[in-house]
Amino acid sequence: MRDVAEVYRSPTALNVAPGCTHMSVLPVAGVRLFLRRLAQKDLGFAPSPSATLLPLLTAATLGKGCEWLQPCVEVGFELLPPNSASSAPRPALLAGDEPRSPRRFLVAQVKEAITKSAILIGVPRSIELAVKLGDFLDEEDLGKPFVRQTLEEEGASVADLGQNGLAGLRTVYKENLDDIFANFSKLGLEDIRELPASFSQKTYGWQDASLRSISSQLTHRSHVGFMSQYITYGTFLTPSGSDRGGHLDPLASDPRLLSIVTLSTLVPQRTEREILWHLRGAIRRGWTRAEVERLQSSIEKVAAACGVEDIGKGMPRVSDVEPQPEEKNR
Repeated sequence: MRDVAEVYRSPTALNVAPGCTHMSVLPVAGVRLFLRRLAQKDLGFAPSPSATLLPLLTAATLGKGCEWLQPCVEVGFELLPPNSASSAPRPALLAGDEPRSPRRFLVAQVKEAITKSAILIGVPRSIELAVKLGDFLDEEDLGKPFVRQTLEEEGASVADLGQNGLAGLRTVYKENLDDIFANFSKLGLEDIRELPASFSQKTYGWQDASLRSISSQLTHRSHVGFMSQYITYGTFLTPSGSDRGGHLDPLASDPRLLSIVTLSTLVPQRTEREILWHLRGAIRRGWTRAEVERLQSSIEKVAAACGVEDIGKGMPRVSDVEPQPEEKNR
């Protein structure tokens, strides 16, 4: 086993094939030191709780989530401002929970990140992580937020998922989304795309002009990205409800945090196409190119600490992303 300093000196020193896994290179006690250094040295520029979510989700993707969960959360508590002990427990996360109970709000962010990641790394792994939180956290820190409660309410419809999912997709893919959907259709990916064109503008009740335009275009197609629109984004990554009285998505306050979730789970899987899409999406959601490169490098360091070397070898970098309009004003 190597120590933290060695991982930082040479994060790709192990002689294993790209993407190959083996036992963790850090002892359990060394994980906390690694996390503190990662937060201070590599992720000090990133919004909270990036230094908690990025290593946790990277480790979870590589099958090390249960080993890293408690250290990630407890170091996350250390990074909170002073006097951040929980107040008396309440039944649900409220909009003002962040200043009144920073610990519980951090845990809510961790739980939501785990839930979002389920669609990217697998539901069983996410369930294991979510349940394991109860092994070391007090009930008052756990809280009981139900971000997707509105999905169970009377009158909830598939159309609500579609509207919300498409809006979420557009924040990452923007004008590229139409070409991606068209390619799915061309390849006959019915299980990814299957959705009747009869879901019209009237069915969705979209009011925003841009969404009405999108809906009008989609009525002329036989299929759209059902899995991406309705499940990946509509249910998991951009849950609906907070604008209709549901509990707030604790990660929604900063759009950049969705890129932490996606990059931390896609980069370790070496999914070339998706990595490029989400490097570009990170820029569109507010990160600078330099910051995106630092995020990707940090993910690679966490992977090395988990015993997985060279996950970035041959994969897209932010330098491969074409200039984006959002960069003009930065």
